[in-house]
Amino acid sequence: MANLQAMLEKEANFSAEQYKQATSNAQKDGISIMYAIEEMNVIKESLVLDIFSRFFKIPKVQLGKMDIPKSIIELIPKDVATKFRVIPIDRVGNNIIVAMGDPRNLKAIDAIRFKAGYFAKPVLASELKITDAIKKYYSNMKMDLTGFNSPDTVIKKASTAGRRVIGAGISDKDDGPIIKLVNDIILQCVSRGASDIHIEVYEEYMRIRLRIDGSLFEIARPPVNMKGPLISRIKIMSGLNIAETRLPQDGAINIQIGDKPVDFRVNTLPTSYGEKIVMRILDKSNLQVDMRQLGFESDQLKGFKDSINNPNGMVLVTGPTGSGKTTTLYSALQELNREEFNIMTAEDPVEYNLPGINQVQMKSEIGLDFAAALRAFLRQDPDIIMVGEIRDLETAEIAMKASLTGHMVLSTLHTNSASDTVSRLLNMGVAAFNLVAALNCVTAQRLLKKICTRCKVPDPEVTPEVLVGLGIHPSYVDKIQVMKGRGCSSCGQTGSKGRIAVHEVLLMNEAVKRSILKGDPAIDIKKVAMSTGMRTLRQSALTKMANGIVTAQEVIKATSADTDGTT
Repeated sequence: MANLQAMLEKEANFSAEQYKQATSNAQKDGISIMYAIEEMNVIKESLVLDIFSRFFKIPKVQLGKMDIPKSIIELIPKDVATKFRVIPIDRVGNNIIVAMGDPRNLKAIDAIRFKAGYFAKPVLASELKITDAIKKYYSNMKMDLTGFNSPDTVIKKASTAGRRVIGAGISDKDDGPIIKLVNDIILQCVSRGASDIHIEVYEEYMRIRLRIDGSLFEIARPPVNMKGPLISRIKIMSGLNIAETRLPQDGAINIQIGDKPVDFRVNTLPTSYGEKIVMRILDKSNLQVDMRQLGFESDQLKGFKDSINNPNGMVLVTGPTGSGKTTTLYSALQELNREEFNIMTAEDPVEYNLPGINQVQMKSEIGLDFAAALRAFLRQDPDIIMVGEIRDLETAEIAMKASLTGHMVLSTLHTNSASDTVSRLLNMGVAAFNLVAALNCVTAQRLLKKICTRCKVPDPEVTPEVLVGLGIHPSYVDKIQVMKGRGCSSCGQTGSKGRIAVHEVLLMNEAVKRSILKGDPAIDIKKVAMSTGMRTLRQSALTKMANGIVTAQEVIKATSADTDGTT
């Protein structure tokens, strides 16, 4: 390596002391000398790559400028790519062109030959870029179930002291096939930003799916004879009764992935051929509590903030399941979470623990439901109360009473629009005069898929006629360029990545209050609110579309047309 040291000293001003430190780091961490030098961040990445390319006498590649086809990535299993930090970039005959940081690593070349059945032809690439590429490409692939086919498995009991640490997934040497499979499912869920894991059993097969950005994607089909051990393993981790297969059960998994604690809410449900398991990830690092990032337009955010900062009254967040209501409520609570306030919440379940807020888990089997919790809260000297959901007249009336007696009350309902919420409460039996006195604001919301920023292109299929049909005024049609995602490796060829909320904020001004007291139907209340400045769900979605954030298809799928037909 003497020649290498001389090249680094001459061409990059890399001192002998720095070279000694890099060599020591490489030996200590079990990494290549090039990787150790890259991590020191004292030489430009391009210069490091150029020097090592000439030293090893092999070509170099810039991975950041490449878009590697999925068919090429699939040639090398994920565990091999991760363990040896290699990435396939092309295939020529019986050879795979492999980007690596240490072309002298014969173990890596032999492993590729053995696992993939091809000869490896190395080219040099930045190991930092290789690490990024592995995360980018392999996170969107289905799981490799090689080695998980044995029905004879050993299930280890999860540690009860603290959190179980999930590390390298299927490369953990001490674990049996089932434990490795469960660990890898969890790792895929976290790395791909999924919200739920679905494990489903059918007569001749079982499948595992992840819900990513609101849609389910199948990632694996384990052998059906693994269903018993797999379900038992998850039940053990969740603290559930493995002998009970006839009734639904609820549990939780608390694990640690690297330095990050991650919790799962687990539910089992008996089906015709076994038990279906759904695991909802509760990753606090993904909880967006900055209200400016929730998708509100500026005028909507001001109205919503003004409403929750009132000393008393009620603010309701509505929408279907999975529309982000909990995130909006938690954001509101964080906005209000100050030393001078006593904040109480009744939740079913408590999804995230918020420091400084008194959160109560509902237990209906012992009579602790929302109504009972609300009655108890009123004896706890509260300033702000959050009720997970208003489901019946009793809960609604107690919440109204609390809001009318000097408390701020936040809650949710399952309704289609803000104006529908008013009608729902009136149909429950809430008196109209109490409703207009208590209610400050109702916000309805939906989650729309965002266009992938890496492959965003104009959508030629959205014609001016389509835009007018969506509700855009004809005079604005020529000013809007509708976009879509073409599909790339970054978004898993879907064209979308991430989600954003659109809102409809109904403020209880005098005109809206008069409409409610007159007994107007929801459609007329909506018209009055729109005439006084309310932006509807469709209008909010069209604004996001005009700004190139969502597609026209998402607008149609997630929102209904407004009665006036224009925006």
